Amino acid sequence: MERSKQTNQRKIMPLIPYEPFKEIERFFDNDDWFFPVTKRESGPEMDVYETEENIIAEISAPGMSSEDMKVNISEGVLRVRGEKKEETEDEDKGYYRKEIKRGSFERAVRLPSNVDEDNVKATYEDGILKVEIPKTDEVEGGREVKIESK
Repeated sequence: MERSKQTNQRKIMPLIPYEPFKEIERFFDNDDWFFPVTKRESGPEMDVYETEENIIAEISAPGMSSEDMKVNISEGVLRVRGEKKEETEDEDKGYYRKEIKRGSFERAVRLPSNVDEDNVKATYEDGILKVEIPKTDEVEGGREVKIESK
């Protein structure tokens, strides 16, 4: 008799288990919890790391040119904006799958320390936008950064 009660209890268990801490776990699974992202939309992947002298951000942006992107640093936030132009769709191609993302994007990340906004260097080579931001003890205003093509 005990065994049949256990079997019946298993049949009425909910299909989706209750997970009260799921949102908290999801927060810590996000790679950006230490360097909080102020705005995150679909866009290129970004690595941010620091050396002894610089904070470096590398953004994967293949198929773009330096003219298609803008880099701005203001109040400790690095913003990268860009637009990957939409090609005119050729009806003769007969797409089975079309996954290449086109359109505009914006990525923003709070930097982990004060930076020298006047000496930021941005280069674009082999599909990677690399932004080198010197660290400083002073707090300064914002400015746009010119991107050099190699």
